[in-house]
Amino acid sequence: MIPVRANMTDRQLYGEGSGLAIHVRRRLPGFSLDVAFMANRQRVVLFGPSGAGKSLTLQAVAGIARLDGGRIVVAGETLYDSEGGINVPPQARRVGYVPQRYALFSHLTVEQNIGYGLHRLQATERQARVREMVSLMGLGGLERRRTSELSGGQQQRVALARALAFSPRILLLDEPFSALDVPLRGELRNELLNLEEKTGIAMMIVTHDLADAFLLGQRIVVIDNGRVLQEGSQEEVFYRPATRKVAELVGIRNIFPATVIAVEGESAYLEWNQVRLEAKNSSQGLQVGQRVDVCIRPTQIMIRRPEDAAFRGRMNVLDGAIVDEVINAETYRLFVRVTHSTNRSDLEIELPGNTYFRLGLDRNKAIEMSIRPDLLHVIPAAAPSP
Repeated sequence: MIPVRANMTDRQLYGEGSGLAIHVRRRLPGFSLDVAFMANRQRVVLFGPSGAGKSLTLQAVAGIARLDGGRIVVAGETLYDSEGGINVPPQARRVGYVPQRYALFSHLTVEQNIGYGLHRLQATERQARVREMVSLMGLGGLERRRTSELSGGQQQRVALARALAFSPRILLLDEPFSALDVPLRGELRNELLNLEEKTGIAMMIVTHDLADAFLLGQRIVVIDNGRVLQEGSQEEVFYRPATRKVAELVGIRNIFPATVIAVEGESAYLEWNQVRLEAKNSSQGLQVGQRVDVCIRPTQIMIRRPEDAAFRGRMNVLDGAIVDEVINAETYRLFVRVTHSTNRSDLEIELPGNTYFRLGLDRNKAIEMSIRPDLLHVIPAAAPSP
């Protein structure tokens, strides 16, 4: 254990190193995990559907899941290496782990839960550490309460305090907001970011929630069926997915087939629904005649303002009609059929409510649209299964 030392900043106390190199392999009946990724001083989010292998990967880093092979390096220290015969026990890894539902001891008080793993410290040091965690997590006044008497948000703060109490080099969070309602999720996301700013501690977060991944992930690792489909920055993964499957997982609701008709420098020219589209920065490796999938997020399609006389001079101008609408609390989702299309709808557009009314879309369903070439992302179409 690392006791609290006087005159240390939070960042010194919790440690500066946060580089990760993870490769974990495990075979289970009906499922095989083989996940590898790296990160350097970034907040890592493991994102994917339920049953993808995210939690098992997190448990492997914590040392509580048996592995068949691989290597785990955290902040420069090798915690597991099957070839080198290294397997540091969980209690010696200095890894803070917060499981789903928090795994608190309901019969113990807040301060007893926080101090549970600090038995190696002297009583005075343990009490000082617990007080520090109570202050850090805003739990003052709740020290003598049992955790069964706390709200969901308070329980999460206790679980975080307990995980941080022994100064871990990394904090692992498994679906940290899954048990919370929507308003509280947003509040605690912000608290988690503030906690990182205060302590400088590295974080690895498991989630299947798209909003959590987008708001928390500096580096995102997309996992499905026990494999990494893509890893990269938030922008790379959410706006330039490597495959159609990744595009679907990260919520790109406009994915449509097209054919490459020309390639010139950084631009690829595509034919879709009798329309010619230009996609910039997407031409690498593309060939004329190649089938591709084209991606554009619903928030990135522009609708012509009535006063915009120069609209027709833009690239990728489309005509169409709104054929369906879904009204959410703050936004409108519009389903649009492009002129000459025989589909029920071709594109989905999402925009704020005030923009919807400012554009007169409550009255006029015939619209003109444009898409910036640099916002169209082109993915070579996967070969059909044999």
